[in-house]
Amino acid sequence: MRNIMKQAAPLFVLALLALGTAQKAQAAGTLAGTQVDNQATMTYSVSSVAQNPVYSAGNSGVAGPLGGTLTRFLVDRKINLTVAKTDASIVLVAPGQTNAVLTFTVQNLGNSPQDFALTALAKATATADPFGGANADNFDASSVRIFVESGATAGYQVAEDTATNIINLAPDATKTVYIVVNIPSTQIDKDVAVYALLATAKEPNSAAATAVTETAGADTVLTMDTVFADVTAGSDDAARDAAHSARDAFKVVAPVLSMTKTSAVISDPVNNTTNPKAIPGAVVEYTVTITNSATSTGTATNVAISDSLATMVGSGYITYKAGSLNVTAPNINGGLNLALTDIVDGDVGSVVGNIVSVTGISLAPGQSAIIKFRVNIS
Repeated sequence: MRNIMKQAAPLFVLALLALGTAQKAQAAGTLAGTQVDNQATMTYSVSSVAQNPVYSAGNSGVAGPLGGTLTRFLVDRKINLTVAKTDASIVLVAPGQTNAVLTFTVQNLGNSPQDFALTALAKATATADPFGGANADNFDASSVRIFVESGATAGYQVAEDTATNIINLAPDATKTVYIVVNIPSTQIDKDVAVYALLATAKEPNSAAATAVTETAGADTVLTMDTVFADVTAGSDDAARDAAHSARDAFKVVAPVLSMTKTSAVISDPVNNTTNPKAIPGAVVEYTVTITNSATSTGTATNVAISDSLATMVGSGYITYKAGSLNVTAPNINGGLNLALTDIVDGDVGSVVGNIVSVTGISLAPGQSAIIKFRVNIS
């Protein structure tokens, strides 16, 4: 009896048959919702006689290719993203500039398509700029808007880039996003505005309106659960909150101009040029000096001065001395003094209606321009 039982002892060989749904793996991982099917096959012999295979019974209710039923699970959804600024340095702007732009990227690091709601966050006063400089926030811009790059033309285009949220971004894909603002005309040199872009994952194809909810409790085998995998917090969000953020900043670059005007008596009819006095018949020279501070960071262009003598001339106190207007400016006549005509012509000066005008001056930081003209005391 022992020998008969020994001969009847089965020999088992177990094989696993993988039947996963064909999906190309992404850098972010296998796509959420992918069905992973497999089945075990057992072969055995009795008294050296091979028996029919036995196929495992699984949870799917789906018949295996040769028998039994498949064991199935769904790949769960991983929510992950990153926001990054792409500006290499603080963005320089001018007072009164419209449509100034900060540029970011938003990348979907999850394993399913996602919508992303976008928010611009104006940071508090004294917030340091994100470039490691000594700059700190001290103003907020106006007309703050967010737009997504359309792909038609690189860089922010008013007519092309009109979407305000990201819709159905594929795994591993990246979108460029712009924070677009207007700079108040009252801002001065070295003013700084720090902004953060916050991207928050939303359900795909929901117009970035439906919140994503993380699955609580244990894994549900036949359900696509959701896991917040953004384990590293951004500049203005928390870890594992289905959001990410990064900061960028504007810095105002503007000249710091000052202007002085002095007068000096050149001659009088009694003393001539020796210690002349401001008596009737005397000639007085006005000197207007315009300076761009050496500590400023901006160049002043198209600088123009207008000096009206009309009231004093009309009162009979003075008259303009014809042909006395001249200018010395770094960008005019090689920086050498230039005599100007009094009429409106090709040069940068004129005297019309007893209004002295000089235009077209440019001053880099630390540069000055001098305008001179003379009057006669009546």
